[in-house]
Amino acid sequence: MRSVLSFFSMLALGLMIAAVIMVAPSGNGATSIAGFELSGPTLDYRSVVAGLGIGLVIALISQISWREIGRRLGGWLGSQAQRLLLIAWAGLFIAVLFYF
Repeated sequence: MRSVLSFFSMLALGLMIAAVIMVAPSGNGATSIAGFELSGPTLDYRSVVAGLGIGLVIALISQISWREIGRRLGGWLGSQAQRLLLIAWAGLFIAVLFYF
């Protein structure tokens, strides 16, 4: 799973770099044809920042050890079983009180 997420984060980064190279205007970006001012394509900085943010989030998610989280959660539930049982009984009794 980590390699897949790493691949997609690198793909997002590569696409953003390609977009910056292809879309960023060269010079002042304005040309004059028959008296009309035509401007070249400009770079949408909000999209670049959003893409960089998404790429960073994907890279951070790929660093998480998902198997370890499952093991830790199972161990915590096993160690807290008695307390969780008491909380379940308390919830049941409170629900009965509110129902009647």
